[in-house]
Amino acid sequence: MIRVGSIGVGGMGTHQARTFDQVDGCHLVACADPSPEMRARFEDNFPGTEGFDSAEALVNSGKVDAVVVAVPTGLHCAAALIALNAGIPVLVEKPMARTVDECQRMIETAERKDTVLMVAHCRRFDSYWKSWGACVASGDLGSPILWRNAMAGFGPGSWYMDHDLGGGPLMDGAVHNYDFANFLFGDPESVLSSSIDMDPESSAQDTCSAIVRYKNGNQLLMSWSWAARGNGLHDIIGPKGFVQFGTGDLPDPEDDEPHQYCCFTNREGEQTLIKSKAEPDMYACQAAHFLSCVRGDVTCLSPGTEAIKAIAVADTILQAGPAGEAREVVWT
Repeated sequence: MIRVGSIGVGGMGTHQARTFDQVDGCHLVACADPSPEMRARFEDNFPGTEGFDSAEALVNSGKVDAVVVAVPTGLHCAAALIALNAGIPVLVEKPMARTVDECQRMIETAERKDTVLMVAHCRRFDSYWKSWGACVASGDLGSPILWRNAMAGFGPGSWYMDHDLGGGPLMDGAVHNYDFANFLFGDPESVLSSSIDMDPESSAQDTCSAIVRYKNGNQLLMSWSWAARGNGLHDIIGPKGFVQFGTGDLPDPEDDEPHQYCCFTNREGEQTLIKSKAEPDMYACQAAHFLSCVRGDVTCLSPGTEAIKAIAVADTILQAGPAGEAREVVWT
């Protein structure tokens, strides 16, 4: 039984703790958070656990075999290094860290201590996203591929919109897309980015559009705002057809078990549903995989050496955005 502790028990930290608490082979034993109220709530939610006021105290307690780090992004590196330097495996929430340099420090420490550093890029464990990813990989869409995602809405605020702590939507939110595009398309090559500031109270770039180019000719188009309302767009297009989220023009199927659907439309307009099971959810699959990594049973599917590439994309977009520049993506 692997004893797991949570460093940071806000919204995402608590969600991860609930997930781990229900996964076989896990014993949720403790948390670390500077807030007495947050620690008390954690202990109430998970009877038998113990709260510590710092990551150092938790790691030095000898009570944990692995930790989940879910503090603000700008604090990921410092918290993860405390555990990694003690040889304790770490699952760190996405984004892996705020900068490429911080990611490199985490990777180097994990390698030096010969321990696990996994990043919670949950879409790699999402049967829904993997279902349309398999359609792309099959060649049904042809080549090259353009993945388009545009969204606008009022963001979470707080530290998420602080430039140093959260980095805004093109760092904290869109990092899922960068990582999954890297998973599908390979190494990113360059970005073309342009930002607009709509919220004078935010130090982070609140509205930005970017094109990520890949060495194989595929592209990812992102346009996100956490400062304005707007319509959304999410599809994956190629010369032979496209995939959209949902059932397209087809009726919702009647299923005995919950499923999720994408719709593939070919050049002639014929539509076919892509079906994936809704359970188990991606967080449960992710938690089970992390525990398997800690036991040494599997090769990590979301290692820091891959996640750093998504941070390189995000950080390059933020650097290029104010001047509307094109820049190379570098992470080594």
